[in-house]
Amino acid sequence: MSVWEKYSKDEQDEYIKFLKVYGALTNLFRQKHGNPIPYLDSKFQETIFAKVFKAENVDIGNTPHDILSVFGNERIGIGLKTWMKSTPSYQKVMQLKRYKSEIDPFFDKSDEELAFKLSQIKNERMIADYNRLGLNTEGNIYHYVTRDSGQFIIQETLYPLVDTNNLQKFNRTNTAFQWSDGHKDYKFTYSDSQIWQHFDSDKKDTLILNQFNVDIIDDPFEFLLKSYFNFIEDYSSTSEKKDIVEAYLPLYSFRSKEVEEKSGLNAWNSAPKSKGSTYLRPLNEVYIPIPREFHNKFPNFFCPDIFKIEQEQKEFDVKSRQGLILDRKTKPQVRFHLQLPNGDRIPALVTQSNMKALQSGSLTERDPNTNKLYGQSALGQWLLVEVLGLRDRTLVTRDWLQKKGTDSIRLWRKKDDYSTFFIDFAPIGSFEHFMKDEEIPEDD
Repeated sequence: MSVWEKYSKDEQDEYIKFLKVYGALTNLFRQKHGNPIPYLDSKFQETIFAKVFKAENVDIGNTPHDILSVFGNERIGIGLKTWMKSTPSYQKVMQLKRYKSEIDPFFDKSDEELAFKLSQIKNERMIADYNRLGLNTEGNIYHYVTRDSGQFIIQETLYPLVDTNNLQKFNRTNTAFQWSDGHKDYKFTYSDSQIWQHFDSDKKDTLILNQFNVDIIDDPFEFLLKSYFNFIEDYSSTSEKKDIVEAYLPLYSFRSKEVEEKSGLNAWNSAPKSKGSTYLRPLNEVYIPIPREFHNKFPNFFCPDIFKIEQEQKEFDVKSRQGLILDRKTKPQVRFHLQLPNGDRIPALVTQSNMKALQSGSLTERDPNTNKLYGQSALGQWLLVEVLGLRDRTLVTRDWLQKKGTDSIRLWRKKDDYSTFFIDFAPIGSFEHFMKDEEIPEDD
């Protein structure tokens, strides 16, 4: 069964209607009329796919998957694409500029070694996204729309890892390097450090899902004006107000602009918790730093009033030192749950002096996998180990983060609901832009 067939017929039809309407407005986006091939913007495609199929838009600039669809316990990662002409062709699928220093030495090596290196980097990027979103290695797809004269064609093809045990069909030219793994054909272009994949509707792992005509409106401007003034009252009265509150945090120190050596993502490198102990802290024991400037600007993001809780904690500590309080569990806390993109839900809190740390942990809730109380490592396991791929006790630096395509995280919650915060990675520079009230970049 194709992924397309997992969606209802009503959803499929609604998606096609949106594509037809957008394609009909093609002349809005062209200075010269006459080209019979309808236009489709990739960002519109992402937005409408997520809306119609009740999926999640999980694209973060340059990540492998744009959409996450969940069917019961099955999680499917989907890459969305669109281009002109349905004839077999190569299309860009992954940008590797950040890996140029790693790749360049392999141009002096054999074709097989170069193909292996490129495939290895591509697979590592894919696996990191599997871990971010909780995907299996199989079943993920490309959903793409090709555009011909007056027509859209919807297609679906498998989106697998590169089989590094079956690299073949090498071809090196002055501008590109081509190879295959027996399942998909790839090429790497030197000038822009892009991996391209060959798409062909005749391949056995590719399906044509639907094809339909698109009638391009000759004068879409008049159409828009009439539509707006005829229907604006209906939609303005029923439009929903934004009910999502979002914010961004840095994965580095806002003041030093670097990841500190013994705190934040390197908290595992700090001194053992027990004085005199020789046991190292776990690699996944981390916290996300929260600059004081963030609280000053957004005191009601994590709770109605972060400074009120902070003051109550100070008063509690004074009474505790005086012996007036015996149960530390009654200390005022800012606690909630974090919903990870991989489907896991973990308890977390804002803690430490000046409310400077976001970390996982609970005094009462146990991890079903270990039957132990959730600790600081639950968030770090997903963030630092599974997604960012830290494998040994190597200090995390901001350069290392940026090579991974991120240095910030995005948090969001429903308005007036402080019980659950959603979390995901964000493009490079997101926190700095957020604090300056600037638009968050879509790409790193």
